[in-house]
Amino acid sequence: MSAVGPERRGTAPGADAAGTASEREAALVADPQVVAELVRRHRPHSVDHALAGAAVALWAAVAIVVALVPSTGAYLVKGEAQAFWFAVAFTAGLGAAWLGSRVWAASSRWLGAWAPWWIATAVVVLAWELLTAKTGALRPPYVPSPGQIIAEGWSDRALLARSVGNSLLLLAAGVAVGGVVGLATGLWMGWSRRAGYWLDPIVKYIGPVPTLAWIPIVFIAFPNSFSAAVFLVSLTVWFPMAVTTSAGIRGVSREYFDVCQTLGASTRFLILRVSLPAALPSIFTGVFMALPTAFVTLTIAETLGVNSGLGWYINWKKGWSAYPAMYAAIALMVIICGSLLTAELAVRNRVLSWQKDLTRW
Repeated sequence: MSAVGPERRGTAPGADAAGTASEREAALVADPQVVAELVRRHRPHSVDHALAGAAVALWAAVAIVVALVPSTGAYLVKGEAQAFWFAVAFTAGLGAAWLGSRVWAASSRWLGAWAPWWIATAVVVLAWELLTAKTGALRPPYVPSPGQIIAEGWSDRALLARSVGNSLLLLAAGVAVGGVVGLATGLWMGWSRRAGYWLDPIVKYIGPVPTLAWIPIVFIAFPNSFSAAVFLVSLTVWFPMAVTTSAGIRGVSREYFDVCQTLGASTRFLILRVSLPAALPSIFTGVFMALPTAFVTLTIAETLGVNSGLGWYINWKKGWSAYPAMYAAIALMVIICGSLLTAELAVRNRVLSWQKDLTRW
């Protein structure tokens, strides 16, 4: 007599495994702690209408204070009209996002995530306006009002736009050269033990040298200031890219190579299809580290030799004690640097979507 009961004779070979998986999933779903953790991790941002309304109201208050509160008589206040229209535009934009949050999920997520920031920014701007333009407690030129910074930046918009373009060109050239060379250096060091033997000391001793130490040599060795500045930015980018790429290549599990070689993979395949993809988290970390240092080097290079760019503009305006225009250029640099880092993180999250919730930075 068969040992298999009637209810088991028609069971498919994978039915036991499927039944076990279903039971396990049901047990997880029934666990309130597991459910709470999943909700916490994957809950989409939704707008808090009280916070959104507070943000809109505070920015409207900024516009009202700028327009209706009399300015101080201690000095000539400039740029109040520009500050008023800036606050009105910001209020209108936030209000449109708030109304749109009832229809568009993207608007709801964005406002849900950033409404506290816009509240804090409105409070800072309101206090700044009251302490400078309205009471004169803080005075120009060192602490100008928000409106004066906006007005000076707008009046100098053509030169600022040209400076931004030249800085971005210099930054793109330096990051491209330094990134490619750093990636190749790190890949070579991580893949070849002999290359690592010769290149490790060079990277460790040359890479950390401050940018200012290279300036006397670089501006003699290169034919013009632009190529010298590109070299300085490239050198700054090369070091973190080489170190993180090498660490990522060396950290790839040996089991991956053993399996691929067993299946007949070539060296080219092992480098391009195994090592580099596995090292991508480290490579993106290197890019994240390189961008801010590249901006620092860019500013230093432009103040010393290049005849255009945001660093040159800031140094020029500081020499003439035109602090409002200098602050406008600094604000532009902050926005550009933050935007580039945000874009880099967005690309990283897209490329490394499989790594979601494994690392957070």
